[in-house]
Amino acid sequence: MNTFYDIQITDDHPILRGKFMPKKLKKKLPNTRQDQFALIKKQSNALQKLHKNEGKLHIFSSQLTRLIDAIPDAVLLKDRDGRKLVTNRLTKSLFKLHDIDWYSKTDITSAFAHPEIHADHEHDHRTLKSELGLALEKRQFQLYYQIQVDGNCKMIGAEALLRWEHPQYGVLTADQFIPIAEQTDLILPIGAWVLKTVCEQLRLWQADPLKKKLQLAVNISPGQFNSPGFAEQLRRMLEETGVNAKRLKLELTESLMLHDLSNTIKKMKALKQLGVRFSMDNFGTGYSSLSQLKKLPIDQLKIDPFLMRDIAIDTGDALIVKTVIAMTNKLEIDVIAGGVETEPQFACLKQLGCSAYQGYLFGKPIPLDEFEKLINPTDIAFRIK
Repeated sequence: MNTFYDIQITDDHPILRGKFMPKKLKKKLPNTRQDQFALIKKQSNALQKLHKNEGKLHIFSSQLTRLIDAIPDAVLLKDRDGRKLVTNRLTKSLFKLHDIDWYSKTDITSAFAHPEIHADHEHDHRTLKSELGLALEKRQFQLYYQIQVDGNCKMIGAEALLRWEHPQYGVLTADQFIPIAEQTDLILPIGAWVLKTVCEQLRLWQADPLKKKLQLAVNISPGQFNSPGFAEQLRRMLEETGVNAKRLKLELTESLMLHDLSNTIKKMKALKQLGVRFSMDNFGTGYSSLSQLKKLPIDQLKIDPFLMRDIAIDTGDALIVKTVIAMTNKLEIDVIAGGVETEPQFACLKQLGCSAYQGYLFGKPIPLDEFEKLINPTDIAFRIK
């Protein structure tokens, strides 16, 4: 854990007997705001099991680190050396509360954007599940667009990101409700709406000389991709809209692609015959082997944002990214860095040979009308520099 964050992991009861903790604080600890943010593993011995596998520990550590970073300093207790004290109980509740899978790559920081959702988590989980079924009918879904640029900061496209304009909680990000949709068949109509909206948007851009070369990337959930009629559904959408399929890029997670490799390859090849492009999302923290990558008909690797965090100061992260970029060059696959937030990160990535970028440094996800105001290549490059 110390590799990712300077924290101290403790058991629940030992922390109450901590050497540096005042007695009054010990009595109040169970009622502190720690429980409000609480999250943890599904089984008490999971952490010990994770220690036996460095790869899994890496994923767990990255999830927990992102979570701890999102918790205000005033909420967590610290020891004499200033290290945050994170209990097993706190960790377990965190993962459970936000429906985060041990090995998923969900960005958990956004889960704190609406703390009122978690005040009565079980109740609100059921409420969101019932309201999710009506969200399409009530037209509460909207796509936000996050710019993607080349090394000269020129716009090359965007990623379309789903948002739910909830009447009570405000704008919810996909990771706050898609896991619920995945548990039901709701993921199919929601996913279909997203794809149809993306295709219709590409059709409109196709008729505009300034926008016709822009690409749109969209994340496809496992439930949607694995549904029997997915390929045919997308084929019909492309045919009905008359969109140039080469402008559409489907982002699939590494775990989805490798779950049933033969069937995944078959479905991907069928869609690639139509012109559709594929990107492996959040690459770099999973378990792909080179032999598996060579089999997959992918067009792009999207480097995991987690590797961006310390790339300018951590030679280990920089070496990993350099290796990934060199590998994509050998395989003749495009590469894009996700989660680029600072100028030093951008400069380091350019030096390593990265060719495309996405992240808050260039722009956050915004509604369509705001995004289209940016579609001027000259202004974009000038604004970012």
